[in-house]
Amino acid sequence: PAPPSVPTTSVQGETVADRFTADVNNPFTTSKLIDAAAQMPKAEAPVAPAPPPEDPTPAPAAAPEKNVYDWSVDNGDADPVMDSVDVSDDAAKGAVTAAEVVMLPGGTLLPLDKVTASKGGAKSASCALLSVLADEPKATPAAGFKVPRGACIPFGGMEEAIEAAGLEDEFERLVAECEVAGVDDGHLDKVCAELMALVESTRPPPGVIQAVDRAMPGGGRLIVRSSANVEDLEGMSGAGLYDSICNVRATEPESFGTSVAKVWASLYTRRAVLVRRAAGVAQRDAVMSVLVQELLAPEMSFVLHTAHPLNRDPNIVVAEIAVGLGETLASGVRGTPWRLSVDKTTGEVQTLALANMSEALVVDEAGAASGELIRQRVDYSKQALSTSPLARATLGRCLASIGMCLEDLLGCAQDIEGAVVGDDIYVVQARPQP
Repeated sequence: PAPPSVPTTSVQGETVADRFTADVNNPFTTSKLIDAAAQMPKAEAPVAPAPPPEDPTPAPAAAPEKNVYDWSVDNGDADPVMDSVDVSDDAAKGAVTAAEVVMLPGGTLLPLDKVTASKGGAKSASCALLSVLADEPKATPAAGFKVPRGACIPFGGMEEAIEAAGLEDEFERLVAECEVAGVDDGHLDKVCAELMALVESTRPPPGVIQAVDRAMPGGGRLIVRSSANVEDLEGMSGAGLYDSICNVRATEPESFGTSVAKVWASLYTRRAVLVRRAAGVAQRDAVMSVLVQELLAPEMSFVLHTAHPLNRDPNIVVAEIAVGLGETLASGVRGTPWRLSVDKTTGEVQTLALANMSEALVVDEAGAASGELIRQRVDYSKQALSTSPLARATLGRCLASIGMCLEDLLGCAQDIEGAVVGDDIYVVQARPQP
């Protein structure tokens, strides 16, 4: 089919609402998005020329990019010793300290609004704070957003599952061994594999899985996300270092329990162990909780940097947007997402890149909740962000409004992850921007 025509009407002198309603091809026409975008200044910049096609062969220096986004699922590849190690200079000098934790009984499930960093890690605590802000419109007058429902299997759950299986002594031996195991001789690979297999053989108690089902009734699809005490730390973000597993259900206890155990086990991938070694964090100090949230079925997902990620300009917001789930951005799907920049002062929106990622990762709504996603071809002639500069400007300003609001409330530049679902924008993660 022929792509929708791009509006050519001059926007000079028109109001924001006039411009949105004038574009019949623009899907972002709800009053909520209009109000949010209207908080931004009205200046409009011409779309920057599209960059030349990228070399399909990835350059070696691009490898760490897979570790930028928290959505990514560690594929267990044996990277070189320091490849993709996400630590700062201070961390490399051993300046990082694992966050203190409170170990709770193994049958505990915390409602999202009861999670603290000491009980469920910084990621879970951040989502708890976001849920409070989303429920308080007065706190975010310029940025209406939603947060998925959730709950947390807190610190202590994995350890009690290991103890219940009679594996505590073997677990402690392997953790101590991975602290000193050699890299070049393959010893560390062997120890990590044994440690992960041990943890993956455990299961959360049935009462916890039943509590998850009660907390999020309806048998809907869920995502189980890592939330460790050794991520989002000063000098070591840990973004993308641990596993998250999409598309599971608490009504299917075996597959759900298996997925939780895999998230626990991702604490001991080779790469995670090496990152902690480089940061001077003892392996015995690392603990993992599991954040369980309803799985969204978004039209698009985004990563938002409230300061320019390359030159650190605090006046520029940069958004990267892709069709489908956020895993599309982080899982190595070949191509480029939509990239937009927004000037916080003028509201000027520039298109830095048009998306050309050939596939999107989505949930097969007719399929089983198996922990798997499917790849779906993307027709960009039907995507308003590709065909309409107005759609890009609208969504760009709306995302910038949310980013600026959270940056102000949280006190520093933020990396924000979220999704567009119908008329709503969801925020699933906000962390200090490295």
